[in-house]
Amino acid sequence: MGRTADFVHKEYERKICDMPYEFLHYKKFDYSKLKYIWYQWTRGASDRVSYNDCIIMADTETSKKQPDIYDPTARKNKYKTGENHVVCWTISIRAYHHNIVTLYGRKPSRMIETLTRIHENMQGINTVVYFHNLSYDHIFLRKFAYRLWGNPVNQINTKSQYPIYIEYGNGIIIKDSLILAQRKLEKWAADLGVEHQKATGKWDYDLLRNQNTPLNADELEYIEHDTLAGVECIDATLQALGKNISSIPLTATGIPREQTRKRGKHAAHEFFTKIALTLEQYKKFTKIFHGGYTHGNRHYINTMIGWAPVVCRDFASSYPFIMTSFKFPMEKFTPIDNCKLTFILDQKENYAFAFKFIATNIRLKSDAEPMPALQFSKAEKTVNAILDNGRILAANYCEIYLSEWDAAVIADQYVWDKHICCEVEFAAKDYLPRWFTDYVFQAFTDKTMLKGGDAVLYSIAKALVNSLYGMCAQKSLRDNIIEDYITGEFLTKDIENEPEEYQKYLDKMTSILPYQWGCWVTSAAFYNVHQLAKCCRLPLYMDTDSCYGIDWDLEKVEAYNAHCKELLQANGYGPVIKDGREYWLGVAESEGDKDTYTEFKYMGAKRYCGRCKADGELHITVAGVPKKNGAKCLNDDINNFAPGFIFDGNITGKKTHVYFLKDNIYIDKAGNETGDSISLIPCDYELDSVNVVDWQALFNEEIQIQIYEEE
Repeated sequence: MGRTADFVHKEYERKICDMPYEFLHYKKFDYSKLKYIWYQWTRGASDRVSYNDCIIMADTETSKKQPDIYDPTARKNKYKTGENHVVCWTISIRAYHHNIVTLYGRKPSRMIETLTRIHENMQGINTVVYFHNLSYDHIFLRKFAYRLWGNPVNQINTKSQYPIYIEYGNGIIIKDSLILAQRKLEKWAADLGVEHQKATGKWDYDLLRNQNTPLNADELEYIEHDTLAGVECIDATLQALGKNISSIPLTATGIPREQTRKRGKHAAHEFFTKIALTLEQYKKFTKIFHGGYTHGNRHYINTMIGWAPVVCRDFASSYPFIMTSFKFPMEKFTPIDNCKLTFILDQKENYAFAFKFIATNIRLKSDAEPMPALQFSKAEKTVNAILDNGRILAANYCEIYLSEWDAAVIADQYVWDKHICCEVEFAAKDYLPRWFTDYVFQAFTDKTMLKGGDAVLYSIAKALVNSLYGMCAQKSLRDNIIEDYITGEFLTKDIENEPEEYQKYLDKMTSILPYQWGCWVTSAAFYNVHQLAKCCRLPLYMDTDSCYGIDWDLEKVEAYNAHCKELLQANGYGPVIKDGREYWLGVAESEGDKDTYTEFKYMGAKRYCGRCKADGELHITVAGVPKKNGAKCLNDDINNFAPGFIFDGNITGKKTHVYFLKDNIYIDKAGNETGDSISLIPCDYELDSVNVVDWQALFNEEIQIQIYEEE
């Protein structure tokens, strides 16, 4: 930017900052004021493009057309609903850290027209507009946007009905701020401590409104603060990261991905190319990859445990610990013949192995084994498998793809009559590159040191620590999800040329973190959590990086933690010291009474409840049920946490989506301009339990199976 341009820019900034903030109807705003918003140049796909240097957040509020039909006789899902419509909208604009205006209106077509007018009164080519949870607002607005702007020229969808980026030919770009923030707007604003907080409680979502229903002071404050809080949160994030509206990443993982590329430089891609998987290997490794281990001791399912305190121990940043202290496959995988399982286990510290494990008459070594490791959903084939909450207790035949860490846990728990390891490939292990592990450790350090300090930086540091693993585990070939702009449906299209697309992924300079590293992170974490469970006389429940149990052997826990510290120190990493206290990655910790439960009960994976000793209240974790309000449903009685119990959606606040896709825009009887819509209704959840089998019966069945010829 030359001296003249710089002078003009400063003058424009002064004019904007001298403008008093306004909250007013869209017809009353002087749009010519927006000409003083400058623009940022950035490199596009083929040429330089300019982005208007302002932050815009938009939002809609909606209403049902008629009350939901309530059926008190229904056991679950008591509500039947119909389509609904937009009743008002807001658009907030902020530039140079100054709130300029929040505009509001009633009809969706007027919102699209207003966004057009905003865009046309600024000087840049592109204008970015954020929605917090775009997947909701997009349904209501898309027919109006397509009518005025035409179909999008580019769109990114992470799953069906979930766009995160929509670009139109006129230069307007719609982005989702929820996937950037990774939290609700209310929490994002509170975490960052911005000036305008969400005006929670000032909008009655059960009240039926039309587009001409008057809005009272509370309602106007609610809609104003929604988008004001949004632009302030984005501005705070931009300042903390040193970014502008054209360079801010699309998602939370975009931030560490960019920094990782900078740290690795060109050498990172060169190394990636040397050890990259072939397409066939990649497909095999997706079968090895698994998530965290979540399971409950089958002997105490649906049993209220109150005779002894249940204590939870958590790993401190489990995945970052593994990335900084464990060794990973650091060369191309090479096939090896006639490889025995004993050899794989003997060499697991120095070599990584990827293979198919086949066993006949496989079963647990002991009825007392509480946490079976074999995952039924990952098995390629089984015969007569007997399951415990998705884990295999016994099977006459099983084949499954494993790594050496998976195999170590399975060999520790199971016996079999015959087995074979086939399709075996191996690679020498070493530490991950220093440019990456230093970044991981720095992220952990920043999170630790910033806790209780700068809210914005701590929020970003915390998200960063959680994102670094995710970059390794991202699929090399992603689902191709497209929106049908005529029907409104989202379709998943097959990848037309997988070899070509995979080669494009390998050739991209931004490809620097091999998929196999992500596989080995979760595999090693799976191994670690099973080692932690051995430190407890009676483990009751395990969830990825934590274990709940009775009678912990503190000497074993200390020995486990000492080993974690040794692994870190062997790679040159130590503790983070804050206020005289040491914080170590990977160690198993417990926060005293906060992690102690005087009553405890569980139904299975992601379904458990305990009375915390620190506050005397029940706390729950049930997949799909909000924790705080879900606990209220139990009426402070843990015995209610039992199969068949229904968590009332009216109490939990849990909603389900019902989509109404229309052929055309229409005006209803009340004069409401309507297109496609989503209706949210309370969603009940029925608690169930896993099946508890008769263990002795497993050994009494007469079963015949066919053995592979290789055996």
